[in-house]
Amino acid sequence: MTTTVRIPEGWPATEEHARAVQDELRQRVVLDEPGPPPGTGRVTGVDVAYDDERDVVAAAAVVLDAATLDVVAEATAVGRISFPYVPGLLAFREIPTVLAALDALPCPPGLVVCDGYGLAHPRRFGLASHLGVLTGLPTIGVAKNPFTFTYDDPGPERGASSPLLAGTEEVGRALRTRKTVKPVFVSVGHRTTLTNACAHTLTLTPEYRLPETTRRADALCRRALREATQGRSPLADRAAADPERSWGRSLFERQPLPVAWAGRVLAAAAEGPGRTPEIEAALELAGDREQWHRGREVFELVRARGLPFGADPTEEQRLLVRLAELVGKVAHNEAGPPPLFDHHAGWQIGPLAVRLAGVAHDVSVRDRIAEALGDWPPGDWPPSGLTD
Repeated sequence: MTTTVRIPEGWPATEEHARAVQDELRQRVVLDEPGPPPGTGRVTGVDVAYDDERDVVAAAAVVLDAATLDVVAEATAVGRISFPYVPGLLAFREIPTVLAALDALPCPPGLVVCDGYGLAHPRRFGLASHLGVLTGLPTIGVAKNPFTFTYDDPGPERGASSPLLAGTEEVGRALRTRKTVKPVFVSVGHRTTLTNACAHTLTLTPEYRLPETTRRADALCRRALREATQGRSPLADRAAADPERSWGRSLFERQPLPVAWAGRVLAAAAEGPGRTPEIEAALELAGDREQWHRGREVFELVRARGLPFGADPTEEQRLLVRLAELVGKVAHNEAGPPPLFDHHAGWQIGPLAVRLAGVAHDVSVRDRIAEALGDWPPGDWPPSGLTD
């Protein structure tokens, strides 16, 4: 059974409000409890899947017997996306549906394993910590990439680990779950220790790199999303009634060389706040047609290391990172391999660039962006908001 979720009343709608909530809840994280012993009781995986075109998010919670890894119970929830994509604030997009999925379970979940971060987060309060504080459950985060943090490659044997570092601070561990396979990145969420979190992760990875909790929750939430979006109106229908999206779509679809155009827009915008290595990678990608097949790789690079400006980037810096991500998506869509990567990604470039021009400290950025876009939207722009 799938639960339908509404965005909670009073849910943060701005970055400032969301960060204030993070600051308040972060003080409640418990770090001095060991957590349940690995291989005992129940352990639950949670994960989410999005359809940005239809403004839908689906969450799944799958309970396993920790000793056998057999499925004990499962539940899903579907709702509207409750917050725009902002690096460092992703929990606000996921928490309402994840909570609903957990609430729908017929049994206590035990330890909860999140596909993401806990303390390994720029503000030390990722999804695993956020979920743990709100539910009171012991939680850990097991992520696929190291986000903005550094680490030395652990030894090649299963179980080898190395500190995941923010400067000299250990915020998690890079943990090898399969011999010679890329490690996962484990961090404490709430009411457990890092050593115990790593032990749980090894117990949950008898065959694959990722925990069984994550693998099963991922499959279930994707299935729930497919079922929820069958017959729903696509983004193209909504765009006709939305001047911002309509202009952005028209602008993008007029471009004979959309990847090169996207690169020019990024280059014009990046002259203001400066160019990081990740932004340089996106610019290099856009300028070399032979590299367009690396679009997804460059997107993931920017997404994983998209906060080089610190834990509290300015809106200009944040929008610049999003623009670099879109360059990667558009390049992938032009060159493949299939499937398309958010086929509407290019529609967002114009509106996002216009909004960036409106917040840029350097007034000349607006002129550079306008020239690179080749058009400017009618009416009172830049808009105050940007829908995902």
